[in-house]
Amino acid sequence: MEQELKLRLLDPTAWEQMLAHPLLALQDTPAISMHAIYYDTPDAALQRAGLAYRVRREGELWVATLKGEGSAAGGLHQRPEWNVAVDDARPSLAVFTESPVQAVLEPLRDRPLLAILETEFQRIEKSVSWEDGSRILLAADHGEIRANAAREPILELELELVEGDPAAVLTLGAALCRDLPLLPDAQSKMLRGLLLAGLLPEKATPRPKVVRLRRHDDAGEALTALMLAHCHQALAELGACLAAPVAAEPFHQLRKTIRSLRSLLRFSRPLDPEKRLVTLRRELANWFHGQNARRDYDALGLYWARLWDEMGITPEPLAGFLRDRAKAAQDEVELRAVIALLLSLWALLLRHGLAGSQPLQDFCEGQFRQWDQRVHRAHQAGEDVASLHALRIQIKNLRYAALAMSPLWPGQDSKPLLKVLTSLQESLGGIRDAQMALERCAPLAHGRKALLAYEAGLLLGYLQARRSKHLKKCRKHWERWRTTARPWD
Repeated sequence: MEQELKLRLLDPTAWEQMLAHPLLALQDTPAISMHAIYYDTPDAALQRAGLAYRVRREGELWVATLKGEGSAAGGLHQRPEWNVAVDDARPSLAVFTESPVQAVLEPLRDRPLLAILETEFQRIEKSVSWEDGSRILLAADHGEIRANAAREPILELELELVEGDPAAVLTLGAALCRDLPLLPDAQSKMLRGLLLAGLLPEKATPRPKVVRLRRHDDAGEALTALMLAHCHQALAELGACLAAPVAAEPFHQLRKTIRSLRSLLRFSRPLDPEKRLVTLRRELANWFHGQNARRDYDALGLYWARLWDEMGITPEPLAGFLRDRAKAAQDEVELRAVIALLLSLWALLLRHGLAGSQPLQDFCEGQFRQWDQRVHRAHQAGEDVASLHALRIQIKNLRYAALAMSPLWPGQDSKPLLKVLTSLQESLGGIRDAQMALERCAPLAHGRKALLAYEAGLLLGYLQARRSKHLKKCRKHWERWRTTARPWD
């Protein structure tokens, strides 16, 4: 079973910097020329069977490779692979006499095989020992994918586990992502080639892997699996953020996923008695709070767009000001740091997981009762700015955790609760946005640029009016919350 972490280099000018990184030290290693041709039947029978077949020249040698269907969560590729030395690039499935998938190949052996794409690149590779004794094969590839007349560059680093713990490649990947513009890539060269050739539909950012939860599952194992799925989803969403760096929606989705992950980390604290996750949880929180300015200006831009559309007025100059501020804040958001944090968390969960053998439902019900009490205490603090903000944080934590655990209560048991939690969060969010607008836009309303000051004043008035409405709604939603049945009771 092949296990490798594929990292895409985002900045072509950083190739030499990557090779010279102390953990790689590949700059003096000679390159090997590689030219691979991928084949399939005219009706794509191999692809439908979940198989990839290629013949590749590696220096002076030819190697036929058959890869089975596997997984590629978060850029970590795991799949069965069979390699056979051959004489040349002529395709023949008959060479795989020892393959466990012979039954699938047998009816295809006499079918014609067509070249569907090819790759040509220079590979620099060497084997290293990691600190835990694991052996990792480093492979830096620089070249291109060709499909019909289309071309796409190859600039990537593969960390393949030769022997040892899969967490080793993740830990090494995290260390490299802290220093270099690298992003875990779930797409293989073949998948990229099929997309390039138009043989596969473009895929949207994948949704989180569905983790099946059962009431009697081990709580530690189930929550570990949930957090791993969140790590994988966040890494996938980072790719969408980097592809459209100024777009608000991909960044907003990433924040939601990381916010949910942070909620699960807090929820799972009793299962981490040695406090292995404390440092990473704090670092993830620091990163999250560090990008609040980007979120704030994106939100103000959306509010302003809604207002000028309703009023039929020209959006400038405030719209341009908010776009510029969002762009400046986006430039300060260090995505490299969160990539490294997610890989580090993934590695730590693989190595240690969460402790305890308590049934999942028993653990969750005990935790939710405590969190429910925290929400009530936060509500009793009053309706000043700080107290409402603290209540909003408690509501968000509870909602994200309850949403993740809702499969434990099938049917309608958790839906009314989640509905009122969502309403509370939205109302408290509107109150918070009004306060945020005061902090971000009030100086503009007293500025010397008359039109900008006028528009900032309009936006402030609009959000302050909404604050009063949201406060009334919040009181109403709280009464509903107070009387809503809890599935954990």
